[in-house]
Amino acid sequence: MAVHIGIGLFTAQVPPGSDRTFTQEYREALDLVRLAETLGFDSAWVSEHHGAGDGYLASLLPTLAAFAAATERIRLGTGVVLTPFHHPLRLAEDAAAVDLLSGGRLILGLGMGWREEEFRMFGVPIGERLRRTIETIDILRLAWTGERFSYEGRAFSFDQVQVRPPPARPGGPPIFLGGSAEAAVRRAGRIADGYIRTRGGGVERMREDAHVLDQAIRDAGRDVHSVAFAQLQNAFVWEDGDAWEVVRQGAAAHIGVYGGWDQGSDTPGKGFFIVPPNDETLRRVTPAGTPREVLHALRPIVEAFGGRDEFHLVVRLHYPGMDFDTSARSVELFAEKVLPSLKGS
Repeated sequence: MAVHIGIGLFTAQVPPGSDRTFTQEYREALDLVRLAETLGFDSAWVSEHHGAGDGYLASLLPTLAAFAAATERIRLGTGVVLTPFHHPLRLAEDAAAVDLLSGGRLILGLGMGWREEEFRMFGVPIGERLRRTIETIDILRLAWTGERFSYEGRAFSFDQVQVRPPPARPGGPPIFLGGSAEAAVRRAGRIADGYIRTRGGGVERMREDAHVLDQAIRDAGRDVHSVAFAQLQNAFVWEDGDAWEVVRQGAAAHIGVYGGWDQGSDTPGKGFFIVPPNDETLRRVTPAGTPREVLHALRPIVEAFGGRDEFHLVVRLHYPGMDFDTSARSVELFAEKVLPSLKGS
């Protein structure tokens, strides 16, 4: 059994009207990652979107290169790279560089993307997203051998090319796949080294997805113990007053951006706006409270999945617009009073 507690997703969002700057947000993300490493977190994760009015992080591997230089031990994950927007050879090169800089600590999480505006922005037909993602995975694994290779696919074709230097880890970083649909879970079981599940749905839904994943692994003739499971989870720990009052605005900005995109935010003529869910839903998605209350909310997840050979619980503790001192205190409280019990579950 291996339970890994990560911090993230770091998304570098600064809501319009905030007094924070993007320079401050990026620098303080590094400070939080350094802090998390000293406090015993196992990994730090970032997430990608493009053309967002709140500056949602667009450049994941450069950011992880900075994380690599600022840390020594923790693993560094993408949750996820939006694969169709990246040339596979350049992605292979950039991932190899981060793996080398970090001494083999990269986990490369990939996803297909879903937001039509981003496909329009990059001139990529949304109908090609699955094909491009699967072919990119094939190409990455060929590229990371460091040897010349040729590839003939429907989206990409290469003749006797090579990527040098290869990553620090033989064979390259593990590739995790994200996605919420059952087909995405099964795909991860067939071809990936791990599956990244988004937040929400409750423990029973998490168990159902794990069952689907394991069945797909078996159907592909693979070893269930060879495929990792990563669960994304919001939380916020606070002892000085009402935790929800401290985190509510940031949680609304974080979740509300997706609701806004569903209704056309960040498209020509509409501009940026958020559509957060009601408080009840926000509270359910973001357990906030004392260390004991947050532990009570998260322990069932670890108990349900802690028996897997490799399970990552990736906990967001920093929210859009939140100042460093507030985030750092939540990270410290989580590390001191929640993390040890989760790791011991």
